[in-house]
Amino acid sequence: MRYLSNGKILLAIAFGMASIAWGQGGGGRAGRAATTQPAAAPGGAPANAGGRGGAGAGGAAGGGGGAGEFYNFDPTATTTLQFPEAATETHQKITVNDAALAYTARAGFLPLRNATTGQSEAHIFYTFYAKEGVTEVMTRPVVFFLGGAPGVAATWQEFGGLGPKRMKWASDGTAGAAPYGWADNPQTLLNEADLVFVNPVGTAFSRPDVPSRGPSFWSTAADTASLGEFVRSFISTNNRRNSPLFLAGEDLGTARAAGLATYLTEHEIPVEGLVLLSMTTTADALAGDEQYMTLAPSLIMAAWYHKKLSPELNAMSAEQISGQARQFASREYLHALYKGDRMTPDEHTKVVADLARLTGLSKAFIVNNNLRITQDRFNSELMREQHRGLSPSDGRVNGFLPSGGGRGGGGGFGGGGAIDFNQINLAGGFQTAYEAYLRHDLTFNGNPNGIFYLSSGGVGTFTATGSDDASLAAVFARNPNLRLYVGVNYFDLNAPFYAAEFTLAHLNVSPEVRAHNITVSHFESGQMTYVDNKALVKLETELSRFVKESTQAAHQ
Repeated sequence: MRYLSNGKILLAIAFGMASIAWGQGGGGRAGRAATTQPAAAPGGAPANAGGRGGAGAGGAAGGGGGAGEFYNFDPTATTTLQFPEAATETHQKITVNDAALAYTARAGFLPLRNATTGQSEAHIFYTFYAKEGVTEVMTRPVVFFLGGAPGVAATWQEFGGLGPKRMKWASDGTAGAAPYGWADNPQTLLNEADLVFVNPVGTAFSRPDVPSRGPSFWSTAADTASLGEFVRSFISTNNRRNSPLFLAGEDLGTARAAGLATYLTEHEIPVEGLVLLSMTTTADALAGDEQYMTLAPSLIMAAWYHKKLSPELNAMSAEQISGQARQFASREYLHALYKGDRMTPDEHTKVVADLARLTGLSKAFIVNNNLRITQDRFNSELMREQHRGLSPSDGRVNGFLPSGGGRGGGGGFGGGGAIDFNQINLAGGFQTAYEAYLRHDLTFNGNPNGIFYLSSGGVGTFTATGSDDASLAAVFARNPNLRLYVGVNYFDLNAPFYAAEFTLAHLNVSPEVRAHNITVSHFESGQMTYVDNKALVKLETELSRFVKESTQAAHQ
């Protein structure tokens, strides 16, 4: 989830082409950030080399207490916080494929203890779902879901569509109106593996034991070390040391998952599989004019969805139009961007006409923007006549924008900050329903008056290094048997599908890994595939198969 007030876009403002949240790309499609010096890792964890990443990145706005501040976490406070010692446990049952699925659910805190002193430095809030009636519990797969950008809880994966209970979305795909509810989720992964939803320090109810220690967790190295300690401690205390382990990350958290896989492998905790959903753009995919080339196919898909193209193009399937988009972007469009002013008049006329035909934009707009269409300008231009703007996280969703002077970027007709109508529609009521679910179904009352940081407020400035491609190359070099699943969304403009394909095409891995260990799947959805009812069915089917086949392959 990239809530964070369109987090990735704000990161671009702060860093341009610098690396973002774990060093993943910059340019026009990034998240919130503020440059910092690397923070010390908790427990004396060494700083990581960081791959291609550069300067820091910020998570959700945190910090600074003071009079009148009652929501954002204050990393200057020195009071020692208290946490419940025991997790709550309930036994529940849902129906999946016409059969009863009984499971045990736990919700609580796991302390992160310093390896030398044994003292707790932070408490991570988690939920754990384990299928009952399993004879070989120790060898049953376990999937750890790690959330998204710094400041974003794993609740989105859990309650959005992959846990045993799911937010009851309204018929129009939004959160609807109060009272909000939830229902049994027949598309949960619980049939195939036990599920752990991990909330990094500063998200959900997870906190440093002493608030002033918060910044020491908010860097790539520290984030990796703390999550690595969570996994080690969890599998040890729950007798799951021998279970096949899977890690799942989303959007800005995909490099978190890849980096953690390397960290665990180096600490003698093997990882069977890695799931990356809505893979974030790497710096190489945004080098110069490549950023426009990798974005263009997503803009074409959005225009196709809104029926802004010619009848023959509008009549194509998603696979057909995406094929046309790839072909245009990688050939004629890339050639034109490369030649620049060296194009002949005929070449220039043709590429302008073809770009207009495929994006639904006017030729004048394309010429005025020198063939280089940014996400924010496209989002506010495509449906300008209707005073509608597109959502960066899902180009299918639009909303009314008041008119203003000029054609300013930022998602509004008069400039200013972008509005992500999709995320507003989803987030409204989601947290309300989840907290009610925690109290009612999971009987968790360990923090009755605490603030649950779903998407912002709990993490201050985050120092980021590393990248998806470097992290993946590193873990495959150490574990060539690792299996990778990548879910790519056609309508997530923040994480363009062609940029993800570009990144995967340039991974520095062996031919054997590329041929046998990597699965890529495409979805007709926006960000957070699992909130889309149709896409969720496909996602659950493929992830279940991925876990099963990865586990079987490891024992052949």
